[in-house]
Amino acid sequence: MTTGNVLGQFVRVGSDVGVIVGYHGMPDVPEDHYAIWYGQVAADGSTPLARTVPVEYCVFVDRHALYH
Repeated sequence: MTTGNVLGQFVRVGSDVGVIVGYHGMPDVPEDHYAIWYGQVAADGSTPLARTVPVEYCVFVDRHALYH
């Protein structure tokens, strides 16, 4: 998957599942890392908090379920 196509993709890191929101070349994302959002917010209660993770730890999730 090319770098630009990873945004919004679900990945599994260990037992956690998150969404890629950044990649190397974007602000504050180190080389060979993705920025992954796990649903957390910063201390202010409204700013999404993403973690940078080495790409080799990320396993792309092939499918997801929807509910409403």
